[in-house]
Amino acid sequence: MLGVLRRPFLANLWGKVRPEHSEKSTLPTTVFHITHLKAGSQWVNAILHTLAYQYLVIPEVDNNNFFYKPIIEGKIYPTLYVTYQEFCSVSLPRRHRKFVIIRDLRDTLISLYFSIKYSHPIQKNTHHEIRHKLNELDIEDGLLFLTERMLFIPAKIQWSWLAAQERLYRYEDLLDHDEELFEEIFLKVCRLPFTRQQIRQAVQQHRFEVRTNGRPRGVEDVHAHERKGIAGDWRNYFTEKVKSQIKFRYGSLLIATGYEKDFNW
Repeated sequence: MLGVLRRPFLANLWGKVRPEHSEKSTLPTTVFHITHLKAGSQWVNAILHTLAYQYLVIPEVDNNNFFYKPIIEGKIYPTLYVTYQEFCSVSLPRRHRKFVIIRDLRDTLISLYFSIKYSHPIQKNTHHEIRHKLNELDIEDGLLFLTERMLFIPAKIQWSWLAAQERLYRYEDLLDHDEELFEEIFLKVCRLPFTRQQIRQAVQQHRFEVRTNGRPRGVEDVHAHERKGIAGDWRNYFTEKVKSQIKFRYGSLLIATGYEKDFNW
């Protein structure tokens, strides 16, 4: 799914690159990347692979590596789809840091639709059922189906971290200011031992155009994981009926997370 991930400067930072996990190779703090489906999680994961592969705890389906295995101190846990309450339910190391990335739920819905229908590897039986259902429906009914069946999960994650007054980084801002914001996240928030140059190189290496072999952002490939790489794409697909359902269910959350000022959109 992520393709071949190159790690060009790990050797300069920590010595010889070792692909295996070693509990003796640890960072000063344990780091958790918290997010939800279709909010750039694999993009962030790829950047972390390049920067610190030997320190990563590889993500597992349903966050099994987080919920059902002891937390390894001094490691990085990318791509955790967990609420604030779920995060706090686990025995965490005393020294830990976290960052939370969210996305406009409307674009989350569109990305989820095309991902499940065409490009995402099937990991659960329920995904088979949902893909089959989406192929039976037109796009409007498919979006309404996912709004009811799946969108509540990322919404619940967003509400929980918002209520916890956690700093939320928006996927859309990362698209426009990737180098500056990843520097802030990795250096100031997580205090990881990277240099600015290393972060910028990793970010540049995993930009949309690079990961798609030159396809510019905004040029769509519905069969690719990196489908379009832009914000606001929901406007190209929402009907009035879909818009009405999203406003009814999630309009308040869109306002609370700063994606809208009111319900007049």
